[in-house]
Amino acid sequence: MRKNLHQATRSFRVRTALASCGVTALAVVACLSVPAAAAPQHPSATEVQRARAACPSGNVCIYPDTSSNGNPDTYYRYGAHNLRNVFGDRLIINNQTGGAGFRLCAAYGGQNCGVRLGPGHYVANLSPVNSILLEP
Repeated sequence: MRKNLHQATRSFRVRTALASCGVTALAVVACLSVPAAAAPQHPSATEVQRARAACPSGNVCIYPDTSSNGNPDTYYRYGAHNLRNVFGDRLIINNQTGGAGFRLCAAYGGQNCGVRLGPGHYVANLSPVNSILLEP
């Protein structure tokens, strides 16, 4: 199941505040949905296939922009990974096996995390994100 993470992370602080009040992640994503015409451009199917091929099996890869160009940062161990100098919209490929997921976190050390994202590709604004948490 693939989700448009960009829409949800645009209002990361709002989502976090709602989640702390007991509002479910599904309700937050539904509230933050925008019409497709307002959504940013997504990588083409060919770009995603190329990106997935460049991202080793078992890894989460963060590309330098929303395309599969450039060398991605790769993460393969479960746990928190702090991000440094990662800003703007980025293509994220979750190529982990066994249905493993990850979360984007507002604080360092895997704290104050958003919803769990499963295998697939996502475009997210990583400006408000300080760490990524890989989970089995």
